[in-house]
Amino acid sequence: MIYKKYSFQSEAQAVALIDALGTFEEEGNIYPSHIHTVVKLGFLPTNVADEDNPPTFSDKYSVDVLWRGLELDENENAIFPEGWVEYEVKGLSSYKHNFYGLTYEE
Repeated sequence: MIYKKYSFQSEAQAVALIDALGTFEEEGNIYPSHIHTVVKLGFLPTNVADEDNPPTFSDKYSVDVLWRGLELDENENAIFPEGWVEYEVKGLSSYKHNFYGLTYEE
């Protein structure tokens, strides 16, 4: 399993890449057909809000992914699905979201 964080220009851009991982429709609902875990975090706060300071939010749409079963290249490096690598971000290790206690590593 590999835990990565991503930042997109919009929610629509993120959803397009998530849907490209594979989906199926049943009784009007759309479900993933892949084994990865995707968490849409949305527009993250950029400050600590209090009575005097309202919250401000990033203009980027954030998504965390727990990748499973990715193919490996000849050097044993994971091959990520097309379009994802360019949106990977680093420097958010202190953000509170995690997967089942797994530690995010940059």
